[in-house]
Amino acid sequence: MGKFAEIENEIDLFTAKIHEFATAELGCHYPKHVFEQISMLQGEAPPGKAFNAIVIGEQLLVLFGDYAALDPFDYEMPRLVLSGITYRDSMGLNRLRLVLGNEVPVEYRKMIDEELTKYDDKVHVHYMD
Repeated sequence: MGKFAEIENEIDLFTAKIHEFATAELGCHYPKHVFEQISMLQGEAPPGKAFNAIVIGEQLLVLFGDYAALDPFDYEMPRLVLSGITYRDSMGLNRLRLVLGNEVPVEYRKMIDEELTKYDDKVHVHYMD
């Protein structure tokens, strides 16, 4: 197998993993063709937290980050959500999924869910390992 074939194989595996993650873990059921365009982003979001993001098919923005320490009643969580919404809307995307770790305390999860209802029904949070 040549280098080009190896790279194509890795891309196919990556695309399949993203498709599986979005459908199985996030409950997204976009048609398969939506997954033909996947972008990865890395950067820093307010309030200075590193993040990774995936943009799937000009439909979905998935934000990953170390947000466990964010207090939902503090300004940081709303700023994070608003920056995600702003990016989602500026790119013409349909949904925003915020992926938080399971270490987020249960009492914070309820507060985060309540915070998200202040925005729109196209923002969802998921807790996972």
